[in-house]
Amino acid sequence: MTRTAVALALGAGALIGGSGTASAVDVHPQYVTYKCDAGRACVYDTSGCAWNMDGCGDDWIYGHFNYARAHGNSFTVYYVNKTWDYVWAGGQRTLDGNNYVERVHVDC
Repeated sequence: MTRTAVALALGAGALIGGSGTASAVDVHPQYVTYKCDAGRACVYDTSGCAWNMDGCGDDWIYGHFNYARAHGNSFTVYYVNKTWDYVWAGGQRTLDGNNYVERVHVDC
């Protein structure tokens, strides 16, 4: 087998076996809608829109949120003033809507 053939075979294997999102390893799927979808960690902003987050770890979102619902795993809401609120799996609670959220950590 020639060096070119080996290189092509290895390259094809990397393309087939790779995730395709290597540059977005720390990015978690999230979207805004009017409700908290099944299996999601959700925070509601002060206008009533629900930020739906999926996956484990940190979701870096910024804004004022006044309600949370764990429609899946438990999660913690972290504020810029170094305080936090915890939401149990399957639970819901009010949040400090006057405080500025910097991230949500979804437990797994």
